[in-house]
Amino acid sequence: MTYTARSPQGSYSIILPGTWADIPLVDEETMRERIRTLVLQQVGRNDRLARMRRDAREELVSTAERARAAGATAFWMSLEVLPGIPLPAALIARDRAWPEEVDAERPLAERLAAATPGAQLIEQRTGPVARIREIGEDVIGETREPSLYLEYSVPYPADAGLLTVSVSAPTAHDPELYTLFFDAIVDSLTWAELQTEEVS
Repeated sequence: MTYTARSPQGSYSIILPGTWADIPLVDEETMRERIRTLVLQQVGRNDRLARMRRDAREELVSTAERARAAGATAFWMSLEVLPGIPLPAALIARDRAWPEEVDAERPLAERLAAATPGAQLIEQRTGPVARIREIGEDVIGETREPSLYLEYSVPYPADAGLLTVSVSAPTAHDPELYTLFFDAIVDSLTWAELQTEEVS
């Protein structure tokens, strides 16, 4: 499904395969109500699951509040990648300015590398994108599962700044495959200005 997000630096569309929940961040009350409804849908109303619902609500609200505090402009949660196949993952987008120390006269790829130390540059439809990848480990009971954190820095058109897309994927059974999956999601990003030009 295609989602549209707006921010002070620009608007864009992104394709999120499967079923995702859009968590609004504009105001606290709307955010909490969306999370409450989402938890009811996913966990159910059974009285025996009351503690699970409460824990899930608290965790989601905490994550959303941290995202808002960090200046996030969009927050999506993956529910299923295909019907009946869950894909636990959160995708958070925020804007940031180019660091002042980055020379604006340098080629875009060089500026991006200077702005994101330690990142790998990958070429996508919008141009060069910087990707940071961290593979960790989640402990669930006696089971250990790999976890994946990705952070993409995508330059806005006309030097308007950088769109940072952070992905948190616990229980990422195959980090390489998950990385390719999220690379493709970020590659689906289309700027509103470019969409308008294509239509006209």
